[in-house]
Amino acid sequence: MSLKDILAIVVSAAGDEPAFSLSERLARDNGAEFCAAYLNALPEEPLAYEPTVVSGVWAELLARARSDSAAEKAAIEARLARAASPCALRTDEALARDVGRIAAVHARYADITVMTRPSDDGVGALRLEMIEGVLFHAGRPALIAPPDYAGDEIGRTVVLAWDASREATRALAEARPFLAKCARPIVLTVDAKPKAFGHGEQPGLNIAGHLARRGVSAEVRNVDSMGRSVSDAILDEVRSVGADMLVMGAYAHSRLREMMFGGATRELLHASTVPILMAH
Repeated sequence: MSLKDILAIVVSAAGDEPAFSLSERLARDNGAEFCAAYLNALPEEPLAYEPTVVSGVWAELLARARSDSAAEKAAIEARLARAASPCALRTDEALARDVGRIAAVHARYADITVMTRPSDDGVGALRLEMIEGVLFHAGRPALIAPPDYAGDEIGRTVVLAWDASREATRALAEARPFLAKCARPIVLTVDAKPKAFGHGEQPGLNIAGHLARRGVSAEVRNVDSMGRSVSDAILDEVRSVGADMLVMGAYAHSRLREMMFGGATRELLHASTVPILMAH
C-alpha cells in the first residue's frame, strides 16, 4: 500500500520548514496529495478573582493571538505558494490544552502526518503536544522531521527499533510503504534477551522472518547498550549504518513516567538527526 494523503501540521512558516520539505518529498516520491494544517494555540483564560477583569484581559489576549495568527498564516500561504505542486491549507484554533486533540482530528484524514521535531524555539512544548495528540488519539502514524531536514532522500536505509512490544508492532505495520521500497532495512534490538514472551529464542529473528515472507529481506543487529541509554544506543547505530529513517513504537511506558523519569520516546523526539516514523 502506498501513501496517498500526506498532511503537515505546522505552527510557523520558518520553524516548520523541515515538515514542509519532508511532506513535499514524500508527496513527490509517492505521487501523493500534500496538504497542511495550521493550528493556532489560543491562550488559556487567566485566573483572577474579579470576573470583569478576567473577561477584559482574556479578550485582549485572544485578540493579540489572532492578530499574530493572521500574520503567520499569510507567511505559511506564501511558503506553500512556492511548493512544486498545489497544496491546500486548513486552519484551526483551540485553547493550548486542546491543540493535541485538534491535531489528531486532522490527522485521521491522512495516511501519515508530518511534524517538526520539538526544539527550544519557544514553541517546543506546543509541537510536543501536537505530536503526542496524533500518536495517542488519531490512530495514524506520525513522521517527525529533524530541524535540519531539507528534502533529502528518505527510506533508503531504514532502522526499525524493535523491542517486541505492541507499539513497535504498530510502527512496523505503518512503515510498510517505506519498507516495500527500502534498499537496506535493518531490525535493531538493544540489550534484547531471549525469552518466551516477546523476543523468542533469538531476538530479532522472528520479526525478520515476518518481513521476509512479505518480500523484505532485513538485516538483524543486536547491540549491547554498554552503559548508554537506549536512545543513545539507537542513535549511534543509526549513524553507524548511515540510516536516513528510524521506525519505532512510541510510549511503551506512560507519558507521565517518561515526563518524570525520561524514556526513549521523548529523548529521541528531541535528539534524532533523521526522520522518525512513530506509532503508538
